[in-house]
Amino acid sequence: MAIETMAPLEASGDPATGPSLPDLNAETYPFEAVLQLLDQAAYLNTFSVPGRPAASAGGRSSALEIDESLHRFVVHMDDPSKEGGLRASNRVGERVGRFRHRWMIIPDDFVATPDRVPPAIPLDPARSQRFVMLDGRCEFGDKDSFRGFGTGRTFPMTVGGRSQLFVATVGTIIEGSGRFQGRDGTYTHCGALDAQRGFVGNLLVRVMDPEGRIHGHGSMGSLQALADPDPDVTYLVFRGQKRDKKQKTAFLFGADGQPAGLDVEQQLRLVDLDFSSRTSRGLRSTIRVGPVVGTMKARILFNLLSPGAPGKSLAPIPFLSYNRYSFFDRNGCAIGGFEADSLEGRTFLLRLAGAPRQAALRFGGFGPLLNGTGKFAGIQGLMTDNSVVGIAPHAIVTLYVLRVPDPDGRFRATVHGLGDC
Repeated sequence: MAIETMAPLEASGDPATGPSLPDLNAETYPFEAVLQLLDQAAYLNTFSVPGRPAASAGGRSSALEIDESLHRFVVHMDDPSKEGGLRASNRVGERVGRFRHRWMIIPDDFVATPDRVPPAIPLDPARSQRFVMLDGRCEFGDKDSFRGFGTGRTFPMTVGGRSQLFVATVGTIIEGSGRFQGRDGTYTHCGALDAQRGFVGNLLVRVMDPEGRIHGHGSMGSLQALADPDPDVTYLVFRGQKRDKKQKTAFLFGADGQPAGLDVEQQLRLVDLDFSSRTSRGLRSTIRVGPVVGTMKARILFNLLSPGAPGKSLAPIPFLSYNRYSFFDRNGCAIGGFEADSLEGRTFLLRLAGAPRQAALRFGGFGPLLNGTGKFAGIQGLMTDNSVVGIAPHAIVTLYVLRVPDPDGRFRATVHGLGDC
């Protein structure tokens, strides 16, 4: 079993009135040190295609056996410009792993756990439905694997006059072996579902890696490029982080005076991710962080002191958020923006290596893109959010993945060479 994340939130108060809230911006450890600890993570960014058909029961099956063939996936973001907006090249490469699990439709109010089988509810492609991901096993090579559990939601959308069923998920590692042994991690899916064929899209695994078992430096080797499995879609990936310790974060409170969430602002940065399971050292990942290209403001709704969901792997704290993204070019000129309504998210307590008194959290969430302006006018699609956060001091590192229907190549950049990444 993975190490259970028990980092204390250090709330205090009179038992008669309940706990008081921690000072979000106080420095239990220096802000820069906490940010560095949050960055001790490996990012496994993959493109998933069906390894075999999802189900034999037809389009209204209540349980889909999802078998994902995972491939190396490199998304390179160009600098935003007033002329071109925000563009990315997408390259799908060699097979690097496999993820098998059972996806079952669940009622909106169903409390999912790994050992709880939901009632049989058929998939309805015409409406948004929640689902649970059971019996998950993800493998990268012969030795590195993990068991996972999570939930997701379907999003029916009409693109170019054609109905499509988009899906997004958030899951957590509950037990790992090899390089995943004892590691905390969150994974998100962002793609499309066909009840007979299976899932096609992005899987991003973020695993805390303080010892550098996976993340590092150097070349991943030449990408063995394949034909694009999703040519009418562009994936955009960027990083969010708090600017510095001078940027304060505030609590939000509900009408009853209880803590309701956080008011958060982030910088948005370009980022390049790459990983392979076929290097001379086995499973390895790299990350390169680029310049600031925008800002994000969010209202994140969750109860940090939730007694019914203490934030453990199998009892996460639920959250909702509404995010507003704004982008600018290298001269600081606005190029537009959009919003994302994160309709479902999960929060897990996190222990940071070397900082036993530091409260920290893992977040994973998803939702549709809305209200595009400027170069993003008319944008459709989904956003996934895979974050780690420190509390007191409040530091945050986020990876956003956008899946944008893009038949005209509006967000697609030219691939510059196919050599090492």
